[in-house]
Amino acid sequence: MNAPVTGQVAAGTSDGPAPARKPTLMLHYDEDHIGLEKRLLFEAASPASALDIAAGEAAGRSARLFVDGAPLCSLLKADDDNPYWIVAAPTARTRADPVSATFEEKP
Repeated sequence: MNAPVTGQVAAGTSDGPAPARKPTLMLHYDEDHIGLEKRLLFEAASPASALDIAAGEAAGRSARLFVDGAPLCSLLKADDDNPYWIVAAPTARTRADPVSATFEEKP
């Protein structure tokens, strides 16, 4: 490999910190009278981003929020006209919940 020109840093070397890894988040909606079961996987800098994604759901639809496979909380969009969120501790784990951060497909 050629030496870097004065004032340049060789590719692949850096004294700075590695870029922060964004956590994998999942909103899990159960089938209910409003809609079908679905799981939305996305990466975001903060779990607060889940509120922006969940805003597109109908009022009264609740979801469980997972961060890297671990349950964080339950969300409920309370009203469409005056939207606000009810955020609660995660509900008890059911058989349908993921058990690892790999989010493997159900058979």
